[in-house]
Amino acid sequence: MKKQTLAIILVLAAVLAGCIAGALGLRRPTANSTPLRLNLPEGTDYKTLCDSLSANGIAPGATFSLMARALRLNQNVRPGSYIVEPHMRQLALVRKLRNGQQDPIRLTIGKFRLPQQLNEYLNKKLMHDDFNVTLDSFYLIRPNTYEFYWTITPEKFMRRMGKEYAAFWQQTAGSGKWVVDSARGETLPIIQYPLNTHDIITLASIVEEETNNNAEKPLIASVYLNRLKRGMPLQADPTVKYAVGDFTLRRILNKHLATESPFNTYLHTGLPPEPICLPSAASVKAVIGAPQTNYIYFCASDKLDGTHRFAATLAEHNANAARYHRALERMGIKR
Repeated sequence: MKKQTLAIILVLAAVLAGCIAGALGLRRPTANSTPLRLNLPEGTDYKTLCDSLSANGIAPGATFSLMARALRLNQNVRPGSYIVEPHMRQLALVRKLRNGQQDPIRLTIGKFRLPQQLNEYLNKKLMHDDFNVTLDSFYLIRPNTYEFYWTITPEKFMRRMGKEYAAFWQQTAGSGKWVVDSARGETLPIIQYPLNTHDIITLASIVEEETNNNAEKPLIASVYLNRLKRGMPLQADPTVKYAVGDFTLRRILNKHLATESPFNTYLHTGLPPEPICLPSAASVKAVIGAPQTNYIYFCASDKLDGTHRFAATLAEHNANAARYHRALERMGIKR
């Protein structure tokens, strides 16, 4: 056999052996026994990817590197959040990363009171750190649990929230009587006091801060709607806390009531200019579905169970307040 022919045979045998070894290696599962989430920011290079895999106990071996080069993963690492399934085949992992097949994350948006609180949360949970939800767009956010890709941009996030907001109102409109207001250019619920959707969210935010008891929310909403209808100040303590900037206040004092702010409903009639928190769907529906009552006042119940007593006159309200204070005294609770 000629030396040239022998050399060719040896090279082909080596290549074949390498391919077989590579295939067998890539069929080998990863070592993780539980799902692992791998976050790769923009600008992640192949070395950093390998370091991240190693840090998570998934050391990329020679066969991983061979396929990464073959599929050019080593030249183009796509940012994203990826779940490495338990004992995932290395070939499947390479393909997933090469193709940028992200796994969405579940993001729970709760009762944030300030836009900056929401922005800090989003900057921490998502890849981008320049979220800047402003006060005038804050009301578009609906508290809920959503699925997003980790790489979502602030612009796409707000577009998604706008769609969720529109879908929420469309769904809510199907649960009651609504009327088209051509002057405002929107469909509005028929309630006892005319409010647009922004106003409804704003009033719902006050109801949200007043109680966690969903059963009482419609009655509390009716109190505030009655005050609006009569041109009375809302005198809602949660708005004072918002104006002061201290949400831990347990007692509202005269110095707090004197705080000058458009959010202080003791000093200014009507609704605050913007919501004081992101209200739940229950609070929004409580405003829309508030019963027609003659209640003007409410105070904590003497049962001390988080419920309230409602009154139509100041005399009734004062009597309810006295009962509540006596209950506190019996319990040895200082006001």
